[in-house]
Amino acid sequence: MPPLPRAPMAIKDLAVDQEGADAVLTFTYPDRLLTGLPLTDLEAVEVYRFLNPPSALTAPPPAASSSAGTPRTDEAPIPGQRRAALNARLAEEAFYKDAKRVDRLTLAAIAHATHGAQLVYRDALMPLLAQGKAPASIAYAVVSVRQSGQRSPLSNLAVLAPDIPPDRPTISGLTAEEGRICLEWLEPENDLLNRPVKLGGFFVYRRFLDEDEYVAPRNAKEITGTSFVDVAPPYGKLVYTVRATLQGKPKILGSPAVEAGVDYRDVFPPPAPRRLDALSEGKLVRLVWDPVAATDLAGYRVYRAEGSGSFEPIVKDLIKESFFNDETARPGLRYRYVIKAVDSAGNESAPSPEATAEPF
Repeated sequence: MPPLPRAPMAIKDLAVDQEGADAVLTFTYPDRLLTGLPLTDLEAVEVYRFLNPPSALTAPPPAASSSAGTPRTDEAPIPGQRRAALNARLAEEAFYKDAKRVDRLTLAAIAHATHGAQLVYRDALMPLLAQGKAPASIAYAVVSVRQSGQRSPLSNLAVLAPDIPPDRPTISGLTAEEGRICLEWLEPENDLLNRPVKLGGFFVYRRFLDEDEYVAPRNAKEITGTSFVDVAPPYGKLVYTVRATLQGKPKILGSPAVEAGVDYRDVFPPPAPRRLDALSEGKLVRLVWDPVAATDLAGYRVYRAEGSGSFEPIVKDLIKESFFNDETARPGLRYRYVIKAVDSAGNESAPSPEATAEPF
């Protein structure tokens, strides 16, 4: 009897897709030996890359058939298994002959790349794409390695036909307005190899200045125009960039535009109260005004002027309600009143219409 195999089981679900200028490899975490027992001493996962592989290497083997068109089976299992093992070994030798190992993921790197039961590995394609002639296809394979040195058979080959991402857009305008920031840019005319490119659209990204990376784009779907309005942005030092996509391939994102930043502060006052009534009631003046609809409203400030004099605030603290009783007014004097709304940043609105009253 031959000895039991001690190598890890081959990974069979390797897949590859392109996101921007990266090839993104996904596969299941290796956790089994060829015997079916658990793999408990994984040391590394090696990633291999084959540029422009021959079709004979990447094409699935044709099913054997007889001259009558019916599937052929071996009379005995051993010759069929021997042929399959020989073909697999020859395919591995052909792959290793011209393939290049691009990375060896240690346990720390494997833990960082693991998401649930899947490993996600990104291979930067820009060094290949920037050589002037991009490869027509790239074949990837991965191999698991135990601490004792046993290596798994080669995984299935995942083939990618890389695309050239667009060049970077140019941000031409960034305008801060109340409740929104307006962004404009110029679209790129070429791809990263300086060839004419057909664009699909754009994605806009925003981050705070003290953040290291961008997260999800501000727009869920591609923008076909060259402007975007960021509604209700947070206050603070904000940084924006834009990335173009290839036509029909929204995952193929080009280089980000040179960032544009804005110190977005609350310098926008709330609207003024539209109406103010001043009612004389004995020794006091009752003031009633229309409330202001502002999300960041902090309160109101009441101003009073005696006769033709200048307006002065009556009380220091802000008034939370939309009414106030002026109990300091003196009978026989004519008073003018205005109300100003104040937001949480201290911005004061324009004055309300004047109202006059003369306590009796």
